[in-house]
Order: sequence, then structure tokens, then C-alpha cells
Amino acid sequence: MTWLAKSCWLACGLGLVASMAAAESLQQAWQQAEQASNALRAEARKVGAAQQQEAASHAAAGPALTVDAGVSQLDSTPTARLDISPLTQGLGALAARLPSTVDAPLSERDVRFANARLSLPLYTGGKLTALQQAAAAATDASRYAQDTARQELKLQVAEAYFNVLRARHAATVAEQYLASLQSYQRDVNNFFRKGVVARGDVLGAELAVADARQKQIVAAEAESLSQAAYNRLLGRDFNQPAAPDELALPAEQRALPQLRAEALRQRPELAGLAEWSSSLQASARSVRAESLPQVGAYAAYSYLNNPYLVNKGVGSVGVGLSWSLFDSGLIRARAGSVSEQAMAVDEQLRDAQSLIQLDVQRSYSQQVEAAARITVAEAAVQSADAYLAIQRDRYRNGLANQTEVLAAEARRADSQRNLFNARYDHALAVVRLQRAIGEL
Repeated sequence: MTWLAKSCWLACGLGLVASMAAAESLQQAWQQAEQASNALRAEARKVGAAQQQEAASHAAAGPALTVDAGVSQLDSTPTARLDISPLTQGLGALAARLPSTVDAPLSERDVRFANARLSLPLYTGGKLTALQQAAAAATDASRYAQDTARQELKLQVAEAYFNVLRARHAATVAEQYLASLQSYQRDVNNFFRKGVVARGDVLGAELAVADARQKQIVAAEAESLSQAAYNRLLGRDFNQPAAPDELALPAEQRALPQLRAEALRQRPELAGLAEWSSSLQASARSVRAESLPQVGAYAAYSYLNNPYLVNKGVGSVGVGLSWSLFDSGLIRARAGSVSEQAMAVDEQLRDAQSLIQLDVQRSYSQQVEAAARITVAEAAVQSADAYLAIQRDRYRNGLANQTEVLAAEARRADSQRNLFNARYDHALAVVRLQRAIGEL
């Protein structure tokens, strides 16, 4: 059996082993990763927290009922001393015998009381409205952050997905390279026994096989590590065999200017920063409103367990006003601080817009580059196969030296690596471009 036939049988065998495991599409990998992602669950919690904060901002504008009660034990009975001398006037000598004052208890030593108050804000200078706007914008910002995390996770999964495929093909090429050199080594040994080649060719073949075996070991370990990284993202055991399906994604056909415009319109990071800026601006308005009059209505009821009172419970209704006329600039400084934070976010937004446009251009360029490399690599593989066959034949006929054969073997392996690297670079560039324009 020739070295080429053995290589083909080896490739078929490796392909059969790989196909024994259930192939997994990229969409299935994304779904599994989203279900297993702790980071996505954390973002969902943040959205829930923002929604609760938004609900709290609306509740602040509604009525509030507070109650309080207490029991006190006094050290002495509260007593009032009443002057009754005016009552004894005109009684003559009898008035001298009567006391001029009388001590009257006001309460027992055991005091029990309870209060209830219902309040409703009527006018806050826009404070509550601004709080609601800030909370709503913060909720939207957290949702955009959740979308950003989801797209980042999908990109990480895609990179791990193609890394597994890349490592698998690298291991296959390393196995083929080793098998081809072992076949060549057998030919050299046969030629040496016949006295056709020198001892140096035998040693050179042994060194080449040893080097190929080293590369095969490295490639096998790289494949194992790529599977572990892939399984981690999908929430699986690191040692579970990974079987991503082969995938070729169509190239993006839209022009670069259109892709840039789509990115500025669709990227969740930009929308999230814009909403966060709006939230901070609304918070600043809410703080400034604290310097305006705060008006509220209330209804109250108070109960005091005092046997000397005719009415133990008293109700009341009213309108209250609170106005901070001077606070040494406290409110102004607080509002200014929040406004500065909003302007800082605006600066971050403008910087992110520039970076995203660069990201789009980089991904677009990588896609174009990889597509061109595929065409070149496919032709190179065919040439390398033919060149190796020629050099092996020339060596058998004494027309080529060992260096030329080994160089042809290395070129063939390099051409195969260049081909699958170009293919997976192209697929990954398509995914990265989708991420860059916010469509992943």
C-alpha cells in the first residue's frame, strides 16, 4: 500500500470516528450556552433589580399609610395644680378653711397611645416624575446590557466552536503528516538495505518522524484543551467529547458604509449608554426639584388611653408644605455631580461609536481576507499533493535528495493547515461582523 493510499485511509478513519458522535450545530451550541451561562443569569437579575427600582419610583408618588403605637410607664402620675381661690371668694370665714389650690391628675402612670397617618404628595416640583424617568431609563439600559452580554457569549461560543474544528483538523493533518513520513521512512529503510541510499538518509528519516510525532502530540493536546474550553461555555464536563458540525457561513454582501450605519443603529452598547445618560440626567432633575416647594395632603388619627379625656381618639386632615430655602448649596452641588456623570457617559458614548465603526471595518476586512485566502489555499493543496508525489518518485529514482522530499512533506502539511485555517477564519469573521453590527 502506498503512502498516499494509507493517508487517505487514515483520514477516512478519523472522519468516521468523528461522525460517530452526534454532530452539534452552532445554533444548538448557542442555545445550550445561554441556558448554562451564569453571566446571563446575573444580567437577568440586574434587569429584575432595575424593574423593582422602577416600581419603587412609581410607588413613591402614591399614598402612604404609617402607624405607630407605644406603651409607657411614668415614674409619677402627671398632675396639674389648679388655683381655686377665685371660687372661695365671698365665703367669708369659710374661705379661710378651704385650700386655695387643688392637685388634679392628668393621666395615669401607665400610658398607651397609637397614631395612624395617611399621606399623599400633591406637588414635588417634578421630583417624582424625574425619578420615574430615571428608573425607566435605567431599566432600559440594563436590558441593553443583557443583550450585550448575550451577544458576547454567542461570540465566545462561536470562537470556541471553530477552535474545536480547527484543532480537530490540525490533529488530523498531524496524523497524516506522521503517517506519510512513516511510510517514507519504510521506503528509505528498504532502499538502505538494498544499498541505494546512504545511512544519513535513514537517520534523516528517523529525525523527521520523531519531529512529526512531537507535532502530533502537541496537536492532540491542543484538541483536548479546545474541547474543554468549549464544554465550559456550554456547562458540560470538561472531558466530554465535543462534536461541532462543519459549518460554512455565507459572506456578508452589504457594503461597508451600510454596515457601519447598521452598527450605529443596532449595537446594544450604544443604546445602553444613551439610556444610562438619560437616567443620570433625569436623576439630576430630581435632585434640583428638592429646592422647590414640596406639598402634600394628609389624614391622621391619634388615640391616647387616658381615662381623664372625654375623647380618647382625635382625627385630623390637612395640607402641609416643606420648602428648603437655603442649604448652603447642598442641592446644587448634588445635582451638579450627577450632571457631570451624565456628561461623562456622553463622552463614553461618542468614543464607543468610533470604536464600533473600527470594529466593523476590522471584521469586514478579515472576512474579505479569509475569502481570498481560501481560494489560494485550495489551489496550494492541489499543487502540494502533486509536488510531493513528484518528489517521492524522483527520490525513488535517485533524482532528488532527502531534503527535497522532506520539504515537500512539510509544504503539503502547511498547505492543508492554511486551507482549514482560512475556512474557519472566514466563518469566524462572518460571526464577528454580525456581532460588530449588532445582529448576532
